[in-house]
Amino acid sequence: MRAAIFVFYDKDGIADDYVICYLAKLAEVAERIVIVSNGSVRPETRERFDPYIATGDLVVRENKGFDAWAYKAGLAHIGPPALAECDEVIIANDTVFGPVYPFASIFAEMGERPELDFWGITQHPASQREDLFARNNPYGYTPAHLQTYFVVFRKALVGSEAFARFWDKLQAIEKYEEAVGKFESLMTKLFADAGFAWDSFIHTDDIATDNPNLTMFCPETMLKDRRFPFLKCRVFRQDMLTFNAGDQVPGALDYIRAHTDYDVDLIWQSILRKLHMCDFVKSLALTYVLPRDSALPGPALSGRRAPRVALFMHIYYPEFAHGAAALAANMPDGAHIYITTDSEEKARAIRAIFKETRSATGFVIVENRGRSESALLVGMAKTAAKYDVACFWKEKASKQVDYHAALGWAHKIDDALLSSKDYTENVVRTFAKEPRLGLLCVPEPMHAVYHWVPGHEWSVNFENTKELAEKLGLKAPMDPDAQPVCSFGGAFWFRPAALQKLFAHPWAYGDFPEEPLPTDASLLHAIERIYPFVAQDAGYYPAFVMSDHYASLEYTNVRHCLAAYTYSALYAGHGFDNYMQAADYVVALGRHPILTRIRQIAKRRLSRGPYVLLRDAKRVLIGPDRRAALREIHLRVFRKMYIKRLEKQPK
Repeated sequence: MRAAIFVFYDKDGIADDYVICYLAKLAEVAERIVIVSNGSVRPETRERFDPYIATGDLVVRENKGFDAWAYKAGLAHIGPPALAECDEVIIANDTVFGPVYPFASIFAEMGERPELDFWGITQHPASQREDLFARNNPYGYTPAHLQTYFVVFRKALVGSEAFARFWDKLQAIEKYEEAVGKFESLMTKLFADAGFAWDSFIHTDDIATDNPNLTMFCPETMLKDRRFPFLKCRVFRQDMLTFNAGDQVPGALDYIRAHTDYDVDLIWQSILRKLHMCDFVKSLALTYVLPRDSALPGPALSGRRAPRVALFMHIYYPEFAHGAAALAANMPDGAHIYITTDSEEKARAIRAIFKETRSATGFVIVENRGRSESALLVGMAKTAAKYDVACFWKEKASKQVDYHAALGWAHKIDDALLSSKDYTENVVRTFAKEPRLGLLCVPEPMHAVYHWVPGHEWSVNFENTKELAEKLGLKAPMDPDAQPVCSFGGAFWFRPAALQKLFAHPWAYGDFPEEPLPTDASLLHAIERIYPFVAQDAGYYPAFVMSDHYASLEYTNVRHCLAAYTYSALYAGHGFDNYMQAADYVVALGRHPILTRIRQIAKRRLSRGPYVLLRDAKRVLIGPDRRAALREIHLRVFRKMYIKRLEKQPK
């Protein structure tokens, strides 16, 4: 008989579909499953668990002690007599998606190794690094150990005194570092020292790396080359760029979609409910670069089954009508075009201009209160709901900033939304191909006076956006430290079904502020940021989009900006292993304004020698990596001494 203890945790007590899928697969190899929930579960969750457990085999406990104490509670629930009858006991948790490969083949392969007393899917090699895990470990280092998201204990170990003693003596655990130090990295060594043999299904000791947690940082490699049956849930919020190029997570999702039977929609459902959009947009590289001068393969955009497509354009300044008409002509054949403006006189002038290129389907006169936001949410809400895919465009005047900066931003918006007919057709095909895609945003500006926008997307608008989210009943995660993925300038492609909650709200022109508008923190600024949260709440994701033509310019600009920062840092004598070290250093500078001022004065007034001494002193005293600073200083001094010695040698 094989029993399994499955640990479940959700702050809202909701079991996503991937959890139920996991339980169904686990039930294929385990005759008995005990579910231990760290925290309460909803009644509907209990009902979803029922097919996989016997009566009474759901243990609901206080969320204390992480998985370690939940496993202990599960073992206690089964009890020593029943455990003694088990040939194998599995401990597993819901921190992974999968299995993407059958459990049966894994157990069959490990079944051919009867010499093992316990085994897991993966192991973490020993590490002598002095980190938080080691400090919580009685050995003072991290021993080689099985990773405890999935471990199988066999009969000899389960019935042993060492097994009972380990769980009985398990220390209190309050932090993640303690969970690894006092439980995960400790358990394997204790059992091994007691004479029990162990191994893992997958080995990675042939891969040399500073960070051996390959399940986290190399998910595609593990899935493809090692047949790792899971995808860690945490990879979608893990910062990859400190270790690799960020390619592994999107590659893993693509591999699962193309080469396994696992439904990736189970993954989307969970991450859209739980995670901040800035995390999964970054980890999955959700920026679509679409051809401007050629068509992507995809569904036909004409005929009975073709998606219904619309363009909504708000034109307040008639002088922008010629440019707007030229852009509207790039919409796919059959797309409907609607124009909103604030007077009949303007509408007549705009209609005449559009007839020269592509006639508009309809004109709607709106009030000039709430600008383009009210034009869409009041003037066009009911119309938008009739379409499958739509684009919202408005002129970008930005008369309050420099002409050149505003012109560059307007060009970026126009190119990202309506750069050519092939391009707009490619956008529509992308929506058809990606059923979870809800919003395509223009990448934020970063030139001229807009250089501060990336990383500062909330500005002073978190509270007013949060208030609007509560009014709309949104449950998408929102945090002042998690930047929104939105389309600044208020123009974007969207799936109307994704914004249904926003369109269904009974908006009235009186809800919007009167002119003149404040420069920031108004309802309009909140609406500009709320679109992606409405989409995520509805189960869709936001992403960025740009043409291949503009992508070349964007990459050049980003590289130029990054080069300026890194060059400045290196010129000042500071080298960093990754961008987070550089960011930490900037934060450290901000925390020490007096020393920063001394550095500025020294650089300007003192000779090079004293300045270098002051700089080195600061790095050693308050730098983010004091050891690296000392090593660098030592090497620099050694080099100078070596050069002087060479100079003294006879030629």
